[in-house]
Amino acid sequence: MLQIKNAKTTPATDVTQSIYVTVAERQTIAQASVHYLIELTSLGSENSLYFIPTSVVASNGRYTKMTFTVIDPGETAAPTGGRIKFYDAVGKYDTYPMGFYTYKIYEQTSSSNLDPASATKELQEGMAYVYDFSGNMKEVSSAFKEYEPTTTQYVYP
Repeated sequence: MLQIKNAKTTPATDVTQSIYVTVAERQTIAQASVHYLIELTSLGSENSLYFIPTSVVASNGRYTKMTFTVIDPGETAAPTGGRIKFYDAVGKYDTYPMGFYTYKIYEQTSSSNLDPASATKELQEGMAYVYDFSGNMKEVSSAFKEYEPTTTQYVYP
């Protein structure tokens, strides 16, 4: 599971971080030409963030290190430059809450495409946990339910 630290709001502090993934074993585009597209989807809000990492370093085929920056609320996100934020001015953290996310990594030759449907191939998927800068582990919103409340549930003795 990936762990992603959110930026600090006051004083504003960006967080540059790296994730280590094993995408090289399924990659079909040569390393010199590939650009990776990362999709993060919140399990709480079901909203997705898309971005391209700022740097990628492959290490002998064992892992690939991807670096990106989570920026503070006062800055403007630049997802094609690897600068994302979980804070939105309208809903604050309602759109991208702290907590569990799924992630998918795609390969492509474009350095500006943020649409997974236009990517060449999905290489990897998994779980990520996004936590607050101060380490707050409060997760998904109160509206999130892991069950369907309208379905009749039976308990048998």
